[in-house]
Amino acid sequence: MIFIAVAALTAHALFGTMWSNHCDPGNERFNVLKSDPVVAFRASGELFAIENDGADNSWLCTGPDVSVSHVGDPGALYPQLRAKLSQSGWTELGGTYYEDPDWSFYEKSSEGGVPYTDSARGFLITASVRKQGLWVLVHLSAIGLHMGEMGFQ
Repeated sequence: MIFIAVAALTAHALFGTMWSNHCDPGNERFNVLKSDPVVAFRASGELFAIENDGADNSWLCTGPDVSVSHVGDPGALYPQLRAKLSQSGWTELGGTYYEDPDWSFYEKSSEGGVPYTDSARGFLITASVRKQGLWVLVHLSAIGLHMGEMGFQ
């Protein structure tokens, strides 16, 4: 009975790994996120940063993501991080009539160019910057490789 349980868990893990390689072959999308200059950026006045990597290892091909929490004074860190995103080629998406002072959203193509219009040159990646109580969170994500296999959509 123990052998069957161990064999089933091992088979489940191996199949999950093979399937996740199908979702993001060679971790290409994850590596694009990790290599973005915003991930390595350290703002002045920052005490420390915590990076949380999320490669696409799911069964549903949900897409990879990377989050970096910049701990320090959010009032000083937030404008620096927004400026770094703009300098790195990100396009800010904002409201025409209202801009949230604690949250902003960005997008760009992985290969440069304009997202959606230059889709042959890469895939869409998005970023959000959000002020929290004692830190500023920068979250980057890429869409899943197989559009029809992104969760239960």
